[in-house]
Amino acid sequence: MAVFFGVLCALAVTWSIVKYFGVQSVVSDTLPLQFRDGLNSRYAIPIYALEPSTPLAVQAEYMKSLAGGCVAVPSFALACFFAGQMQAALLGTLGATVVVISTVKSWMTYRDNCRRQILPADTNEA
Repeated sequence: MAVFFGVLCALAVTWSIVKYFGVQSVVSDTLPLQFRDGLNSRYAIPIYALEPSTPLAVQAEYMKSLAGGCVAVPSFALACFFAGQMQAALLGTLGATVVVISTVKSWMTYRDNCRRQILPADTNEA
């Protein structure tokens, strides 16, 4: 079982990284100049990816990247649990809790952005 969850974790991390770098390549062009270097863009991408001005398709890709983290970290915790590494499993469980809470907060922002872009179109028709 530990191998299964280890492989699942590796696949989820890889998928999440690919999605994140796709978002980074799109969003980095819109960042202010002081955030365009590698170190500062790492901290700016999560904020600018969910800005209302960012296209919803890019925001959706960012949310997919976060969802990959929501699969990867619990998979890591389960792999550690089945491998008998209880301290690592507890640490992974704590990390999974933090990742899920952060992802839910980001999803709420994404949901609000979706509603913001849908509502003006509906009010123009009425």
